[in-house]
Amino acid sequence: MYVAVNTLFRHREDPTKIERIVWLDESNQASFIVDINRNHYPAYMSLVEIFEGLNSGTYIIEETDPWMRIIDEESLSKSEKESWDRAWNVIQWMIQNRFEPNIFIPKQRSQIIKQASQAFGLSEIAVSKYVKKYYIRGLTRYALLPDQSNCGGKGKRRGDGQGSKRGRKRKNPSIYSEMNINEEVKQIFRRSLDKHYYQKNRPSLRYAYEQMIRENFATAYRMENGVKIPVIENGAEIPSFGQFRYWFENWRDVKKEIILREGKKKYEQQYRPVLGSTKQDAMGPGSLYQIDATIGDIYLVSSYDRSKIIGRPTIYFICDAYSRLVVGVYIGLENASWNGAMMAMENAFLKSKVDFCRRYGIDIKEEDWPGGIPTAILGDRGELISDKALSVIENLNIAVKNTASYRPELKSVVEKQFDLIQSQIAPFIKGGGIQSDFRERGATDYRLHSTLTLFDYSRIVIKTVLYFNNQHHLSGYERDAMQIAQNVPPIPIRLWEFGMKNHSGKLRHVPPNVLRFNLMPQGLAVVTQRGIRFNGIYYGSEIALKQRWFTKARSSGLWEVPVNYDPRNVSNIYLRLSRTEFEVCYLLESQSRYKDQTLDDVNYLLEWEQKEHATYEEKELGDRISLAAEIESIVQDATRKTRAEQTAQSKTAKLKGIRMNRDAEKQKNRESEMFVLGREELPNSSKPKESEEDDFMFDEIQLLRKKQKEGLRGNHD
Repeated sequence: MYVAVNTLFRHREDPTKIERIVWLDESNQASFIVDINRNHYPAYMSLVEIFEGLNSGTYIIEETDPWMRIIDEESLSKSEKESWDRAWNVIQWMIQNRFEPNIFIPKQRSQIIKQASQAFGLSEIAVSKYVKKYYIRGLTRYALLPDQSNCGGKGKRRGDGQGSKRGRKRKNPSIYSEMNINEEVKQIFRRSLDKHYYQKNRPSLRYAYEQMIRENFATAYRMENGVKIPVIENGAEIPSFGQFRYWFENWRDVKKEIILREGKKKYEQQYRPVLGSTKQDAMGPGSLYQIDATIGDIYLVSSYDRSKIIGRPTIYFICDAYSRLVVGVYIGLENASWNGAMMAMENAFLKSKVDFCRRYGIDIKEEDWPGGIPTAILGDRGELISDKALSVIENLNIAVKNTASYRPELKSVVEKQFDLIQSQIAPFIKGGGIQSDFRERGATDYRLHSTLTLFDYSRIVIKTVLYFNNQHHLSGYERDAMQIAQNVPPIPIRLWEFGMKNHSGKLRHVPPNVLRFNLMPQGLAVVTQRGIRFNGIYYGSEIALKQRWFTKARSSGLWEVPVNYDPRNVSNIYLRLSRTEFEVCYLLESQSRYKDQTLDDVNYLLEWEQKEHATYEEKELGDRISLAAEIESIVQDATRKTRAEQTAQSKTAKLKGIRMNRDAEKQKNRESEMFVLGREELPNSSKPKESEEDDFMFDEIQLLRKKQKEGLRGNHD
């Protein structure tokens, strides 16, 4: 049975007592634990005692962390963000100075807290509170989230408006009157800061204050040597510099200040946060992951139409530097980007990949492909230096390391895995694989023999990864003395298991939904009368139906809603309702063709359909031109004939008798349209002449009809 940092165990005799492992020594002998429901510091406990309790059933592993929360940072107030950043800066300082395990020893802890108090200008009580929260709530940045939402006066700032002066009174008398700061004055503060403080010449805050008073609070003017001088009369009501400075500090954005006053380049060089050291040593599984991407040596075909070639895939691997285990993989069609790296990290950080493999028809056990959140991750100055990557990885408390430019050998573990796995696959791909003689005269174009879809190729890569993780013997791996003594074979899974037992304590786990929330890309969907549209696909949801969103969209117009999505499967998107709540949106029946498809395949399909539509439009253009010419010819011919038969009549005469004309025309149409069965119409030249008997019969019929009409008229009279 393995335990790691952040493992929770509950006491069987007291179910309310849940303790968290916050530190393990490298020899796996000692640990420090903390009760997550009590406001105490961590205490010592030997690992032997923990294992004995777990084996005897006295302790029970707790899978769900009560303190693990999903937070939408955009919904936090500015004061909450500032308080959060302040606490995180203190903890980062302690982490970077490697105060563990000294922070757990009372005498040394008091000295560390005192140093932090002096370094950050905070009280020792505040620093102590940060330390307790960090360990009690899960050793992540989210553990330090302030609890201001539980305080009273929510959403209201006291002191705005009219009435007597609020706040501390001036210590020294002034010739000017004090004033309350309302919204109008705050707007003046903001404009003055933007105009006079956030400038390249780096003016002082006092200068910005003085210019604001001159421009906005002058009560009179005087002329001096031809210059108009603003004057502030004695007793005038103006804001103090202390009030101006208070609101400046309240709104202060250090990043914005440095960029606007000193330039973005200097910020990137000297002020951008450094989230980890450049030390490359891997002490055990999870100490360091290496990530990289490459282009697959194969051309793929579309899953919608196998006659369509869609190009080469991008492959991401994440490898554990200690054991050489491939802990995460992602295969897609996008070029190397944060989206691809994010999907690979999500795969690598999951504790279990059973469901992931099942989607590709592969059955494994959880121990066949382990994973977890590492202490550090090493990239090559690509995706991991973006602001989005830094923010996401920082939230998971992962140190980011980047190699120098043009130094791929510094992450040789993952680079070597590309060569091993692709060389294993290449002999079996007769068609579509990259061939060295492609451009030689007379060579066959291998792209024409492509047969694998993205799904097919992904299955091959996953099976190959499982082989290398569980069976491949690493010939160049140098085992240490303990590994040799215990005859540990240099197979990645065996090295991982050995490291977890003897050198670990670094690997962490969080619930899958929390992990995916931190990594899943976000976007904006549009509510329309046809459904919730995202990437050209329409979805529905329970809340949308209950609140009649689609009816509102049809009557009142469209609007946007924030969503999270998984590029690997577009069957669902996730509507963000609040910081901690999501609504699952499902594909509408009319969109069933997109079920279980990747976003890459969907985008390819939509692009292909647009191109085909454009091609048809070009083909139809000539036919539409011909149709227009034929219609115009008919209209011109009809106009000419009508004008030739028209006589000089007044407008009234022309409009009179429209109904009679219509009846006459209708009668003629009936005679020409009526059905005649049993005989063929003969030409006039061969039509037989009517006999005298036929003429007599016709006259008799006409006479009979006349008598009938007269009789009916007489009866009516």
